[in-house]
This record gives sequence, C-alpha cells and structure tokens, in this order.
Amino acid sequence: MKSKWFGVALLALGLGVGGAALAQAGGWGQGDGNGQGGWWGHHHGQGMGQGMGKGHHGQGRFEVIDANSDGVISDDEAAAQADQVFAAMDSDSDGELTNEEYMAVRMGPGDGMNAERQKMMQDKKQARFTEMDTDKSGKVSKAEFMAGAKARFAAADTDKDGKVTPWEFRAQHMAN
Repeated sequence: MKSKWFGVALLALGLGVGGAALAQAGGWGQGDGNGQGGWWGHHHGQGMGQGMGKGHHGQGRFEVIDANSDGVISDDEAAAQADQVFAAMDSDSDGELTNEEYMAVRMGPGDGMNAERQKMMQDKKQARFTEMDTDKSGKVSKAEFMAGAKARFAAADTDKDGKVTPWEFRAQHMAN
C-alpha cells in the first residue's frame, strides 16, 4: 500500500482534496536538512526525499505546486499536482478512490493533536468526497477527481487570469 504521507497541499488549495494534498512526487529517498524529514518539513535530518514540503511547518505548500517557481500556480501545474495526488491516494491503483482511500489521508499540517480540528477537517473532507462523487457510485473516478480539482482551481483564481497567486491561494485555503 502506498504511503499516506501526503502533505496534501492541494488540499490547502482544495485542488482535489481540500485543506492541503501534496503527493509524494519523488517517492522515498534520502533528504538531509530542513524540509525533508517530516510533515511539511518541520522535522530536520534524514527523511523522505523529493515530494515532501519545503521550509518549516506549513510553509512551502505553494512552492511545491508552483513547479517552475514563477510565483504563481498555473492551471497546468495545478492539474499535474492533482494527477499526482490522485495516483498517490489510489492505493490499489484501480483508477478510483474509495471513501476509505480518500479518508486515509490525514488533513492539514501539524501533528494531529488537536482532535476537534482534525474532526472538523475530516468532516469537510468527507463532504468533498460526496460532492466529487457525481455519479453517486460510492467511489470517485479520476475524471471526477480532476473535475473537482479544476473547479476548486477556478474558484481560487478570483481574477480569472488562469493563475493562482499566493494571495488567492491563501484566501482559498482559509475558505476551506
């Protein structure tokens, strides 16, 4: 089964999961120093290689999605990230997310010690799963997941220029 360590940054933008979904883009490896050894990089030392966050606790979500580091998230970058998140969440690689697969990813940054906040985040996440399951099959297909990600990107892009700025990203995160 694939690791459930996704900083789920897309989720912060709501691009597929809401709150924060960073798929592990580079897989497991060696990563020395800040930002490579834990949830959103708040641990130091050896840890996961590419794919986890940069910076400290909560920083770097935007930068991970902004693959070309131009200071904005394009629709192509958002789509690529959503595709990676879907692949990482689809633990049995059958092209569909069950509710169990979707809910297995813990929401948001931090160590999960605030039970009230975690329940709130899980409740929001459950609502997003239900919303994405447009055919009411009890599963979310890749097409449904990507359509949900596209809709959340469009909602975040408040000036409709096809890009999400850090300000738009933060506003979307706060709304979700």
